[in-house]
Formats: sequence, structure tokens, C-alpha cells
Amino acid sequence: MTENHVSSTFSPADREAVIRAIATIKEKLPLLEDKDRVFVSQVVEAGTQYSDFLSTDNPQKKRRTLQEIVKQHQKLNFVGREEEITLFRQNLELPLEDDHRRFIFNVVGAGGVGKSSLLRQFRQIAEHANLISAYTDELEKSVPEVMSRLAQQLEQQGYKLVRFNESYQAYCQILQELETDWECPQGFSAFVERTLPHKEVYLTQPIPGTDVVLEFADRHVEVTQGDWTAYAAKKLASKDELRLLQEAIAVLTPLFLEDLWKVAEKSDIALFFDNCDRTEEFLDPWLRDILDGRYGDVPSNIILIIAGRQELDKNHWRCYEGSMVRLVLKPFTEEEARQYLSYKDINDNEIIDVILRLSEGLPLLVATLAVETPDDTSQIGDANGMVVERFLKWMKDPQRRQGVLNAALPRYLYRDVLVQLRSEEEADELLNWLQQMPFVKVHPNGWVYHDVAKTLMLRHKRLSSAQSWTHLQGKLADYYDSLANDLQLDEEKKWCDRLWQSHKLNVLYHRLCQTPHKYLPLALNEFMEVLQKHYKFAQSWAEIIVQAGKDSDATEVQRWGEKLLKGLKAWKQQDYEVTAQMFTALIEQGRMDRKWRALAMSFRGAIYYISKRYDEALKNLNQAITLDPTLDSAIELQGHVYSNNKHYSDAIKSFDRLIKLDPNHPRAIAQRGYIYQLMERYDQALIDFNRALELDPNYTWAKIQQGYNYLLVQRYAEVVRAFDDILKLEPEHIRALLLRGVAYYLMGRYGEAIADFDRVLKYEPDNIQVRTLRGTAYYLLGNYIEALPDFNRILELDRDRGKLLHVYVLRGETYRQMKCYAEALQDFDCAIELDADNAGIIARRGETYQLLGSYDQALKDFNHVLELDQNNDKVFVSRGYIYLMLKQYDEAFADVNRAVELNSNDDWYLYLRSLAYQALKQPRQARADFVLAIKIAKKRYEQDTQDWRNTLNIALYYLAVEFYPTVESLYKYAIAKGASQEYIRKAIHDLDDFLTIFPERMLVKCMRELLQSALN
Repeated sequence: MTENHVSSTFSPADREAVIRAIATIKEKLPLLEDKDRVFVSQVVEAGTQYSDFLSTDNPQKKRRTLQEIVKQHQKLNFVGREEEITLFRQNLELPLEDDHRRFIFNVVGAGGVGKSSLLRQFRQIAEHANLISAYTDELEKSVPEVMSRLAQQLEQQGYKLVRFNESYQAYCQILQELETDWECPQGFSAFVERTLPHKEVYLTQPIPGTDVVLEFADRHVEVTQGDWTAYAAKKLASKDELRLLQEAIAVLTPLFLEDLWKVAEKSDIALFFDNCDRTEEFLDPWLRDILDGRYGDVPSNIILIIAGRQELDKNHWRCYEGSMVRLVLKPFTEEEARQYLSYKDINDNEIIDVILRLSEGLPLLVATLAVETPDDTSQIGDANGMVVERFLKWMKDPQRRQGVLNAALPRYLYRDVLVQLRSEEEADELLNWLQQMPFVKVHPNGWVYHDVAKTLMLRHKRLSSAQSWTHLQGKLADYYDSLANDLQLDEEKKWCDRLWQSHKLNVLYHRLCQTPHKYLPLALNEFMEVLQKHYKFAQSWAEIIVQAGKDSDATEVQRWGEKLLKGLKAWKQQDYEVTAQMFTALIEQGRMDRKWRALAMSFRGAIYYISKRYDEALKNLNQAITLDPTLDSAIELQGHVYSNNKHYSDAIKSFDRLIKLDPNHPRAIAQRGYIYQLMERYDQALIDFNRALELDPNYTWAKIQQGYNYLLVQRYAEVVRAFDDILKLEPEHIRALLLRGVAYYLMGRYGEAIADFDRVLKYEPDNIQVRTLRGTAYYLLGNYIEALPDFNRILELDRDRGKLLHVYVLRGETYRQMKCYAEALQDFDCAIELDADNAGIIARRGETYQLLGSYDQALKDFNHVLELDQNNDKVFVSRGYIYLMLKQYDEAFADVNRAVELNSNDDWYLYLRSLAYQALKQPRQARADFVLAIKIAKKRYEQDTQDWRNTLNIALYYLAVEFYPTVESLYKYAIAKGASQEYIRKAIHDLDDFLTIFPERMLVKCMRELLQSALN
């Protein structure tokens, strides 16, 4: 019956009557018993679907797709599971706050038991309850793909996940560009680099003027630096894009949840995850991370339905058991099976008994056997035997019977591949018929058999006709091989072409199915080549070997595929030993060509290197080079192993050999320069860095090392120029900003250093080393209020007090300069607890006590320092100064005299000794010290007339010898020319101390008033 016929048999009045009847039945559904309600709701749903044809609005737009018709048939054919359906429906009716409401449904059962069918019913129920629903299954191969498929379905229902979609599209574009660009390194070595946790180390020495040591040492980065990293840096516009690529889940999931909240504000949501046994590796931890709140809060009106052959791990999910329902599906009961067969108009008890016995109640097999049943019970035959045999026996058309078996051979069904097995006309007819079968489902690449049905049919085909099996598998392999060759791709470009990869995977599958043991050695050799070229392709290669082994019942093939897959997955999980075992198995299996055995040894050497098993790494790399003297990756890594073991001469020999193979390889030359740098042969290092940059002016890593080399030899202006060049091209290059900031810092250009450190901290706000440098730069500029937050933040971030000694000292000094003496003393106390005999810190605490006027405690600290360091001139002066204030002039003279003996060119020391001489009534000696102090200070003044501390000291020295006109003019000059208030306050403090010793000097008081007036 055509759609037009259905529509034409109803008058407008009839249509309205049918629609009203359906609405009335829906209203009365809650009054029915559960079992009846299920049956009636199915009928009503069917009526609702077909009522589309009753509409008079443009009936041409109501033509349904084949997929919609198939789904409708699936709904009509659904029977049983009343208990599960009732439980799910009742759960949706409970308020969110009800303790009995569950938010996770875990549907479990064997293949073919009807999990997907039940999920379709659950989804239908959820939608009838006005929930927004979305579905994903094993077709999604990653977490970002899962989120994307869910987002697409939500958008189809009018709920667009705007922020997620924007970022996901950007992610896909980046991924597409990188994975399809033949110039992008895709092999195992590049994958090693992309997945390693880099510790970018360039500085390992103290920064002068601080206790800061920049520790950014990177040994791993040299293994592959310049290939993938350089490529990504060149291709990606920002570090945000690089993070999106490398940490896609961490970036995209919070956006997905934020957008999901907006949907949840308007409607409850049901998310369905089917066939999770195939996506468990990435989906299970992601779902648990979401529920744990790792990516943000989750709306409470979301329900998750997770289906698979295995239950969710009770250990991993134990904290969610109170929110979960576990539904374990079993085969149909006899009553349910009979009910289903009745729907299919199969009522003959003999036929039903055969179907029940062969299917054992498994819904998929019940449905399959129900497709073709004999009209005559005499054709039933023996009730024993295989399902497929019975299914085929009941088929009336022998050509279709053979076609169904042959169609199980390809991985995906579509017309062109069926034409390889049948004539064009027969292929069209067979495909149309298969699309309506319960054991066939839609796939993005065409159509596929259900796993259970495919396994049974392949086994039957292989056992019943081995010759046909081999012939057809070979024919399909040849077909896909010709498709790959017809693409006529460049040797390098083909490895990144997805269509070419797909064809080659099909060739691999069918060759292994054709002659498993013969083709396996070639497949393993090809695996090494694939792994060298494209890591993701290698993963797919291993998966196909597993699938081919299962489908051809070749245990050895399957075992090898599983071993390869396990080794590759272990690498991602940093289980390096398992990955090494994979390479060991490949090396020792004895059927690998010399070239690929060398590569396997090289890769195993890389694994040992990463695992810090350097001796084993070197042994493997040496063996690899013996097998293949031109294997550059092995030679390069050999050099790094030598370097790591500080065998720098051997490392240089490795890189010399590498450069001999390719004299114009910038990375090899730059890496040799790096070794020279480690050997402190900076001139030779610079020659190599310069040569590498001549060959590749955009080689950022070499430019960084060149700049750092300048830093090591204190050529700071060239450091700045080198990093200026990088920052013109990459304005937010963190390492360049950091090292240029260090250069500015060492040049005393603290403002410019702070500007660079600000930009680094924009991206790395918790970088302790950079905060230490910025805080110190603020301190040296006298910007104590700005310095303090950096030191506070460092102490909040790092609770390991043993590493923070210098930070306590820096903050203590900052507090002291701010005259927050109590806080300063607390920090110095903390520092002294960490290092009880640190003379410098004890002296600082003593000076702070001195500023507070706590002379007894100050003297105690100074005495302790001088016990530790008997030649500390500064502490002798500090203690002598206190004795002067206490009018203990003999003790004062002894200390400052000792300080002058240790450092006779310090004008301040001479000034203090002259005060002691004056107090001890020795004017001649006092005058001689004053004159010498003035001479030294005036020489400094000639070098820097803006050193106001020195200018004010000269005035003080003249004041001590009562040369008043010069004193007054110097003070007025300093005030007029802009001496800071801080310097003036210090000068007033010096006059106060002078008056403590000589209170009768009235002109000193006058000068004090002059200075004080400058502050008012």
C-alpha cells in the first residue's frame, strides 16, 4: 500500500476522528495495568507515527526515510521487558528530591540479548515524559566525538551547545589540518614527543642578587624536538590552540557541561550510552570524572543510561551504587518468545519449538529465525543443529541464501562491495532485503551485521566452503588494493589520507582472513612501517589484526593483534614495560626483516630511555645502528643517552655521525650545540646554534638555546635581541618572555623585567620561580607593596618550607623596608628555624631588632653571627653602631675599627670610627677619618651625581667636622634636585643618631629642621 493510497482513503473528517481517538487513548493510559499499558502504548505509538499520513499539510514532505521505517518496525516488534520498562517509567515520575529516584541505569547483557532495543524503548519513554534525549554508541572513538554526537542530537531538538560547538569545531579543524598534512610528523617518535610530560629546562643556575634558581631542565625534549613540536608551534596560532589539541577533554568537557546546564534549565535530559564495552577505555573514566565534579557541576535533572555486555565495575562505581539501577537482561522467556513470534504470524508449534531450541531465547536469533520460516511443517527438519543452518535452510531462494553468507565477509556493506560478490542486479536486490533484516544495522560506512549474527555466519561460511571463503577473501583484498592504488597518492602524503588508510585496512583484513598464517609475518613487518609513519593508523592496524583473527578463527593472528594493541595502549597509560614487551616480541618472533627489526630495537631503546633504564637503552640503540647504520632516530637518541650519562665526548661523536648523514639537518646541528653548551664550550655551541638558524631561521628551539647561550656568557644585550626576534613572531612565547625578563633583571632594568614576568604569569599564574623574580624586582625598585603579594602567593602555593627559605628572607626584608618589624621578625624566625646557622639571616634579624630599638636582642644575634663568621665586617659595624647608641664607646671603637681593618675603603665605616674617636676625646684621629670618608664619598659623587644617599652622607660628614655652609648647601641641593622622601627620612634618622651621641650640637638640630621641612 502506498503512502498516497493510505492518505487518500481517509476523508478530512476521518482523519480528525483518528487523531482524536489516539489522543484519548493516551490520556487513559495511566489507568491501565502495567502489562496492558505497555502493549497499548506500543500500538498508540504506531498509530501516532502513521497519523503523519493523515495530515493534509503538504503530504509530499511526509515521505519517511528508510531508517525511520526500520526504526518503526523495531518498535512494533518489541516485546517483553515489562519489568524493566515499568521500573524506568516509574523512576522518571519520581521527583528529583525523592530518595528513591535513580540517576544511572546500567543495562547489561550478552550480545544479541536486546540491550539496544531496550534503550530505544527507554528513549521513547523518556521523550514521552518530555525529556530531551541523546544517544551515542561504539561508533564514537573518543570522548570529544561522544560529546559532539550528543550535542548534534540536542541541537536537532532545538538546544544548541554554543560554546562547546565553537571549541569542538576549532578542535576538529586543528586535528584535520595536522592529521591530513603529510608534512606533520605522525610516527611513533612524534607520538612519544606529543605524550611526554615535558619539563622544559633551560636554566640551572642562581639568578644574581637573589636566591632563585630557575630549574627548567629538559632531557626528553631533545629526543624529538624540532619535528612535531616545531611543526605544531608553526601551525597553531596560539598556546590556547595547542592546549585544545593536547588536552581536548580537559578543555571541551567544562564547556559541554556549561551548555548542558542551559538545556537542563528548560528540560530534563536523558543521555544514552550504548555498547560501552567497546568504549569503556575512554568513556568509563570520563563519566566518573564528570560525576566526581572534575569538570564542574552537573545538573541534577540528568539521567544516564549506560549499556554494555559487562557491568560497570563495582569497585570504580561503588560510590554511585545508591544512585544506580543495574538491569541484567536475560534471554526471552518462552512466553515472551511466543508472544514475539505471534506478532510475526508464526503460530505453528513445531516451528516455534525449533526456533526456541536453536535460539535459546536470544532475541536477535529469535528475530532472525522468524524472518524465513517454512510454509510446510514437513520442511522443518531436525530441530538440532546450528542457527545459521536452520535460517538458511528455511530460505526459499538459494541465491539469496548464498548472498546472505557472502555479505558477511566485508567489514561494511554497500552496493559497490556487494557487486564484487554478486551481479549488479542481484547486489541491489540483496542490499534492499538485508536492510530490513533484524541482524543488520546502519553504520556510517554503510551497513553492518550484528556481531552475533556475523560471527555465526562467518563460521558457517568458513566451515561449509573453505575454498569459496579463500577465493572471496582474496577477491575483496584485491578490490580494496586496487581502490588504494587508484588514488595515486604521493608516497609521503598517502599515510595521512584517511581513504587510503581505510582501503589498506580492508586489504589487511581480507588478506589475513584469506591465508592467516601466510600473511601474518608480512602484516607484522608492515605494522612497523605503519608505526614509523602514523601512530593512530598503527592502532587501527592492530585492531584489524585482532578482528581478522577472530573472524577467521586464527588464534595466533588474534593473539598478535591483541599484543600489539595492548602495547600501544600501555604507552598512553605510561606502562612502558608492557610497550617494551611488545617490541621484544616483534624482535624475537624471527620473521621480521632486518630494517624493521632495527627500527623495533630503536623504539625499544626509546622506551628504556624514557623509563630511565639508560644502559638497556644504549644497548638497544647500538644494536639498531649495527643492523641499520643509517637509522638516524637511533643515532640521535644514542647521543642523548650519552649526554644524559654525562659522556659528552661520545654524545658529540653520535651527533657528528648524524650530521655526516645529513650535513644540512638543523636539528642535529642544534642538538650538538646543546651538548657543547653542557660541556661549557660556549663558543662552539654558539657556532652550531648560528648554523642551525642559517638553515632554518624559524627554528625556535635553536633560537632559544642561542639566547640562553648568550645569557651564560653574560652578553645580556644579545640575549634581549635574540628573544626580541622570537617574540616578534610569537608574542606570547613563554620561554622567550621568561629568559628575556631574566636578562633585563640581570641588567638592572627591573621595570622591563617585571613587564615580561607579568606576561609569563598571565599563562602560568602559579609559577613560583617567576613570582620570586618579579617580587624581587619590585623589591629592588623599592615597590614593596607590589612585591609583597608575590611572596605571599609563593608561600600559599608551596607548603614545603624547606624549599622556601629564600622566600621567607625576601618577605622579611620587604616587611622591614615597610617598617612592619613584627612581621619581618616572624619571617626571619621561620627562616632561622629552617637554617639555624645561616649567618646572613641571623644578621638580618639582628638589624631588625636594632631598628626596633631592641638592642639586647640585636646584640645577641650579632654575637652569634660573629661566632659563625669572625670576618663579617658588616656585622662588626652593626654591633659597633649599637654600642655607640648605648654610649659604650670602647666597645664601639673596637668593633668599627675591626670593620675598617677588614674593609678600609668604606666611607661609612670611617665615619662611624670617627664618631667613636670623637666620643673618646681623640679629635685628631677623628678628623683624619672624616677627611678620608669625605674623600671616598666625593669620588663616588663624581661617578654618579644622582646617588642621593651618597650626597646626603657627604653632608653628614661635613656636619660632623662643623663645615656648616657646605652642609646646608648640600642638603638644599639634594632637596631641590628631587632626592626621595625615603632618602631624606634616612638622613634625618642619621642626624637623630648623631644627636644621641652629641646632643649639644645646635646646628645639627637646625639641619634636621631643614630636612623635616622637605617632608611637610
